[in-house]
Amino acid sequence: MNTPLMVGYLQSWSKDITFSDAAASGYDCIVMAFGAINGVNVDISDGYFSPSPTPYDLKEDIKDAKQKGAKQILFSVGGERNTYNPNNANTRELANNLISFFNEYGFTGIDFDLEIDGDSDYLDELCAALKHVDPNIYITAAPQLNQADHGSNLFLVSTGNAKMYDKAIANNHFDYLFIQAYNNPWPLLDGSGETDVDFISKSFNNLKKTIPTNTLITIGEPANKEAAGTSIFTVPNPPEDIYQAIAKQYNSIASDSQFGGAMVWSINHDKNDDYQFVRAVKQSFS
Repeated sequence: MNTPLMVGYLQSWSKDITFSDAAASGYDCIVMAFGAINGVNVDISDGYFSPSPTPYDLKEDIKDAKQKGAKQILFSVGGERNTYNPNNANTRELANNLISFFNEYGFTGIDFDLEIDGDSDYLDELCAALKHVDPNIYITAAPQLNQADHGSNLFLVSTGNAKMYDKAIANNHFDYLFIQAYNNPWPLLDGSGETDVDFISKSFNNLKKTIPTNTLITIGEPANKEAAGTSIFTVPNPPEDIYQAIAKQYNSIASDSQFGGAMVWSINHDKNDDYQFVRAVKQSFS
């Protein structure tokens, strides 16, 4: 049975929201953006998580978030500045170091939010090594969308046309895929693109054709206009009931066995709009 999650990315550099705050606001999967991998070394980007800057504070914050309802606390690597730099390090050693870091702080898994044209074989091997070290570890990814010559099917990329995730997806290494259904204006399905609210359901149904059935699909949207360059918020006059319209889209696919919930970039942006995204969307499938 699928477990839909209300997923939100939490910016490590912003001082205003702790993991505990995010959990209390309704997020049950909180993804820290960003952790860092450099060779076999694992750390938080810039060395610390700003809202809970000391190791003790962070451990207590994550513990408190779980007590307030957070089911998953994920460590994301990649992003626009790219914090994923394994440099062909031994995958078993890196996997051991990642799992040790997660166990120390309370993270339940890793998210690959990669925006580079990297080595797909290495990513596949690292995911396999992580599952070998800890079969219960959650592994997710946050691909972007592309579409060749406006063909019938969408495909998943790390950047441009780079299908960096494909091998790991085919080998069933990802528990969830957090699809970035924003920032790329060219995909078009039955006349709808990323600026149309019904692209949520249309992209979900299209991706089901190519993503393994035991991988849950979580369509992601920005929290507001400031959160992404191209989205349903960036049309000239978005409707006043936009959050309710988004919620209806998630509700329309919530009964599907491959439905993995909803994702938002970011919790920080959502807070700036009084958490309208999580308040509207989570109730549509919980």
